[in-house]
Amino acid sequence: MPSNEKISSRDLRRSSSEKKFFSLSGNLSKDFQRCLFSAFAGNLALPIYALFVPLLASRLGASLFEIGIVGGASNAVYSFLPVITGHFSDRRGSRRFFIVSSFLVLTVVSVSFALISSPVYLIVARIFEGVGWAMLWPAMDAAVGRDVAGSMDANKAFSLYNVSWSAAAAIGPLLGSTLIFLTSIRDAFLVTVFIMGVTFVVNAIPSLRHHEEKESSRPQFNDDGVAVSRIVTQTTNFSPVGSKFYGAACAVAAVSSGVLFTFFAPYARSLGISILLVGVITFAFGFGRFLFYILTTNERVRQATLRSDKRVRNMMVALAMASVSGLLVSLRDPSGLTYLIAYGIGGVGISIVYTVAQTGMISESAAGRFGRSAGLFETSIGIGACAGPIIGGAISGTSLAIPFLVPSLGFALFLAAFAILARKGRVALATR
Repeated sequence: MPSNEKISSRDLRRSSSEKKFFSLSGNLSKDFQRCLFSAFAGNLALPIYALFVPLLASRLGASLFEIGIVGGASNAVYSFLPVITGHFSDRRGSRRFFIVSSFLVLTVVSVSFALISSPVYLIVARIFEGVGWAMLWPAMDAAVGRDVAGSMDANKAFSLYNVSWSAAAAIGPLLGSTLIFLTSIRDAFLVTVFIMGVTFVVNAIPSLRHHEEKESSRPQFNDDGVAVSRIVTQTTNFSPVGSKFYGAACAVAAVSSGVLFTFFAPYARSLGISILLVGVITFAFGFGRFLFYILTTNERVRQATLRSDKRVRNMMVALAMASVSGLLVSLRDPSGLTYLIAYGIGGVGISIVYTVAQTGMISESAAGRFGRSAGLFETSIGIGACAGPIIGGAISGTSLAIPFLVPSLGFALFLAAFAILARKGRVALATR
């Protein structure tokens, strides 16, 4: 009889886990729901900026180098400012301030994109766009890791957060390209004015009701609502060597995304690919990310991705995928099929890198350091996303295909540096 009870209990647990393969918790706090909405709205607009501001610059007569500057300008700010905003985001009141202020700045930037008629002014506007993102994402990352997730662990919270923004990032290119096809490129930016404005209001009203709060030291909870320690699988104190590895990997991955989004619309235009097909191709990038993040809501997939002894291998494979995506895009294919496959591969690869780095740099950071760790994580992305388009524009000459070789060069340099450090025993701790 006891044996049968054990079997029945085991089967019941197995059945329960199978039903929850995609474990999207319904027990979400209002703060977390607002955080998910804000992440969705931000990433609905972000790919429209990234794809179509360089296209607008091209239509305004910008050179290839100027297009590269337009593509990298926002990330020039993003390559250092998140460290500063992240430091101050360790306080809850500051997190609210940065999130509300960022959407105000991005609303104004969206208006400017709809009105500007000079590539030089586009560069200036993109710098302010970078300020907006630098205020937003470290504060959002810190909020998810620290105080809005409710009854779930930090990694699970980040999985849901990543699903939210990646869904929007997949829809954004389709939305932008459809609007440009049906109306004009200026109208696409007017829609982002509405998106950013609504999100500003959604975050501003609750913030006005809140008094300044001190950081709470309330316990964290697991998926069953049981209080657990903030210490996670390994240790909350990630090693300096490990954080450098994660940051460098994020920068290399961001080189790929920066190049893929800055140069593809002008490149596709030169091949005679329609603006609608541009939207579909870049949708594949977002869909690849969304699909991967949906899978990480399952505990088994999440553990397979984040296992400490497999992180370096997983990130190397993922960086290779991002590198291959750039090589495929550099091939001439007016049908667009090769590019569709390339963007899907790139989206999955970059998502794996960011997921592992998010865990190593933010989720496993020491108490009171979530904001600073999020700032370092976002700054690493900003450095790569800035460098990729600028280097691509500088070496392109007269060919729009050349910039897509930059991700492979970046990956080769990363591999060489990793191999040298590994021989010296300097990256042993980076496998955490």
